[in-house]
Amino acid sequence: MDPKARLIARHHLGDRLHWIGRGGPHADLWIVQAWPDKGHMMSAQAATVDEAAADCAAQLRAGGWVPTHARLEWRRNQLTLVIGSAPFPVATVVALHNDAAVLIHPDAKPWEHRPNVAEALEVVAAWCAANLPYHLPPFPGDKP
Repeated sequence: MDPKARLIARHHLGDRLHWIGRGGPHADLWIVQAWPDKGHMMSAQAATVDEAAADCAAQLRAGGWVPTHARLEWRRNQLTLVIGSAPFPVATVVALHNDAAVLIHPDAKPWEHRPNVAEALEVVAAWCAANLPYHLPPFPGDKP
């Protein structure tokens, strides 16, 4: 299976992820399956892995599941590594008048300025790819 697809699904489901694959009438849908604490397996399908895994996670949450696995989340303009319920800031992206600034917290660098938010996010994505084994979710307001 596609390692990136598995990384995306694990972002939403952690160790609850059971299976991920292609399916549907034309094998054009992603199908994600996960185990709840009790009961029957949850399953969701959608055009993207992200949508299917998010739907499956929503089903688990509706049954009382609370994620405890490590994952990256955007909380406003701050990228946060969440472990259990403890948040650790990773990076902050701030849009300024004509440019954007990014601060990678673990490196404690001074703010790096870029021409726009998209380029600031490229800095964050490159740092995450080199340093963290997690899926980087889309920046709030970005289209997946």
